[in-house]
Amino acid sequence: MQAGGVLMKGKQPNRLDDITKNCLDEFRRHWECLEDNNQQLWQCRTAEWKLNGCVFDKLGLEKTLPGAPKDEPPVHLLKRQIYSRQKYFKEDE
Repeated sequence: MQAGGVLMKGKQPNRLDDITKNCLDEFRRHWECLEDNNQQLWQCRTAEWKLNGCVFDKLGLEKTLPGAPKDEPPVHLLKRQIYSRQKYFKEDE
């Protein structure tokens, strides 16, 4: 390990390598959406959902938010975003 607990590449499987190998198209679409929308996350939830779904299905990983209330859906799973100018997300994006 390097200083700060960062794993050196080649020592253990790298999650980014796994994501790019299995979900590269979804990763690129989400990244391009963020770039095109000034890094405003709420603008890119549809692309994020597709990336999350790919990562969960193919790598068995799940997105969790520390400290999020257990009785409410996490913000990244809301169909209508709180600060969005859009009323609803298009499912076909």
